[in-house]
Amino acid sequence: MSLTSPNIILFTELSLAATWMYVSRGRQHEQKSIVSRVLTAAVILHTLHVLCRLVLFRPPNLFSRLRIPVNAPVDHIRAFLLREAGFDNMMAESPIGGVVVPPEVPRDIELLLTRLGVHDSRTSFVRFGQRAMQTCQYCSSASDYALFTLSDILLEYLRTATLLLLVTTTIGGRQRLRTNILGALTCAFLAEVYVFVSASAVPLVKDARTAFMWSDNLFIARNILFLVLPIITQALPVIRPPAPASMSIAPALGRLERALPRAHLLKYTRQAIMRHPETRERAMRFWVTDAAEGEAARNDPTVQMTASKLGFGFTRPTGAEETNVQEGILRVNARLAVQSLKALFTALAN
Repeated sequence: MSLTSPNIILFTELSLAATWMYVSRGRQHEQKSIVSRVLTAAVILHTLHVLCRLVLFRPPNLFSRLRIPVNAPVDHIRAFLLREAGFDNMMAESPIGGVVVPPEVPRDIELLLTRLGVHDSRTSFVRFGQRAMQTCQYCSSASDYALFTLSDILLEYLRTATLLLLVTTTIGGRQRLRTNILGALTCAFLAEVYVFVSASAVPLVKDARTAFMWSDNLFIARNILFLVLPIITQALPVIRPPAPASMSIAPALGRLERALPRAHLLKYTRQAIMRHPETRERAMRFWVTDAAEGEAARNDPTVQMTASKLGFGFTRPTGAEETNVQEGILRVNARLAVQSLKALFTALAN
């Protein structure tokens, strides 16, 4: 069995993914959930699958493989294929006078060679690739080839979109990326449809020897996109959605319940501080230091200028004589707030 057979490659991919999942059970991955590890394993499998397609299973192209011009006659193409298959040596070694039976060409190759006998079909080959012209029995027009080719491409996009949907689930913490990632994938598919249907519909010159292989180059670009998108999505950091407000109410209530007794205790012990010499001295020291620091801050020109820019000026503004303003905005607002709060401390009339 060849080392590049699909079964060997699939077995290798599954073995690598299973090995990674077993190794990821170490201490450095203890915080990761089983869902996160499964999603990462799926991305690894998808990456290996796309790499195998890019390296080992590219779409066939006899012009590139045989290194012949696009306008090569069908007889020359047939001769090159027979020489590649080894039939040319067998015919040369046949005895003189012997009957040489021409080798039987497979039906799909014969269909391809028959279609390449028409010059317009070379344009279809460049646009839709060798596989469409070789395997699509019913295709007879550009729309048939486009439908045949885009159906397989759509399945590839759906496979990648399914993987991206799984990676950007709420459990994985990347749901914020779903719209952007799937939008980019959808735009890429629409662009590819446009290229197949319209942009590549340029007929080849009759004596053209080279041409831009739309199908092959789009295959490479498509698979590079399939390779990059899941890796980038999985590599971006996880951002969990904010918790509902109801979950933060309970801790706030708990802190309030602990702060209320402290406020009552402060109210009852405030007068006792001044009665004890040691606590009175510490309180006086605190208030003297606080007053000195406040005075130094209020006299700092930088602080005054910054407060004025922010709308909290506490110094007498420039030109106060003309405007009759005696105090800064912060002092005026503080005085109004205190006056509004005085009504709460006024004893109610009996």
